[in-house]
Amino acid sequence: MNGKEDSVEDAAVGWFVRMRDEPVSESDRAAFATWLAADPAHAAAFHDLERLWSGLDQVDRRPQPVPEASAPIPFPRPDADALHSPARRVVLRRMAVAASIAAVGGLGAYVATSPSLLADYATAAGEQRAVTLPDGSRLFLNTASAASAMFDPVRRHVVLHAGEAYFEVAKDAARPFTVVAGPGRLTVLGTAFSVRHEPDEVEVLVAESRVRVAGPDGGSAELGPGFGVRVTTSGLGPVESRDIQNALAWRRGRLVFDDVPLAEVLADLERYRRGRIVVMDEAVRHLPVTGAFTIANQDGVLDSIEQTLPVRVVRVTDLLVLVFARDA
Repeated sequence: MNGKEDSVEDAAVGWFVRMRDEPVSESDRAAFATWLAADPAHAAAFHDLERLWSGLDQVDRRPQPVPEASAPIPFPRPDADALHSPARRVVLRRMAVAASIAAVGGLGAYVATSPSLLADYATAAGEQRAVTLPDGSRLFLNTASAASAMFDPVRRHVVLHAGEAYFEVAKDAARPFTVVAGPGRLTVLGTAFSVRHEPDEVEVLVAESRVRVAGPDGGSAELGPGFGVRVTTSGLGPVESRDIQNALAWRRGRLVFDDVPLAEVLADLERYRRGRIVVMDEAVRHLPVTGAFTIANQDGVLDSIEQTLPVRVVRVTDLLVLVFARDA
């Protein structure tokens, strides 16, 4: 595709997402009608997306077996032949990128609640995955994560839809490497850093070189090794020194906590297992936890917490664990 076709396609994706979000204002409808009428190519590109998206109705919605932690996730995919052409895969990736930064209603909400639907790479709960990107950069996905990548001769762009990822970026001065995660946007040339995308914030930690982080309010900060920053819809938080070895221990199959409240430890552990861990007594939520645990032995982590803290762990089912204050 040439630059003009790319521009029309990008605009069509933007309108496609906007017109399926709710509510759509009258001014939006009028602007959309004006855009459609401006060039026959606009209407053609938009209707092409409509046909493409309708193919998603062919997805097999029967229950899928739960994969082993080390196995690839069998995400259902449309059967329509048109969805498997290289050009259509590019369009789908653009739709995923657009939906990830669109308003949270309608199509945006559908993709946000199922981030792996249009992701290029994804992991299940408890799974980790290493990916070599087209430029030689390395992407390491942590548990329950999803990401999409768009690479061409002038740009390298990754969207982290959900979860946590560690990047080792190949140097290429002609093509800055950008990462979008929620309200945060990162730009680097060659460095190593992690991004953790939670529902209400994004955390960036730098292991090597430097990363520029921009927030939704236009503010930005440049981070060096050993520093991190959190980004919310309100903007950037303060740049803080972080223990990178502990924070990135998940890459070595470990979880390391230093005086961390129990509720935060259990929330972190919950990311690596199916189901929920619920703290039943407010009195124990802030008990400090210090220790290093093996991610693969999640039941062992719960046993260790029960043995060292005044709490009682009750496994109701494989999918539900309750944590109570231990009776005196």
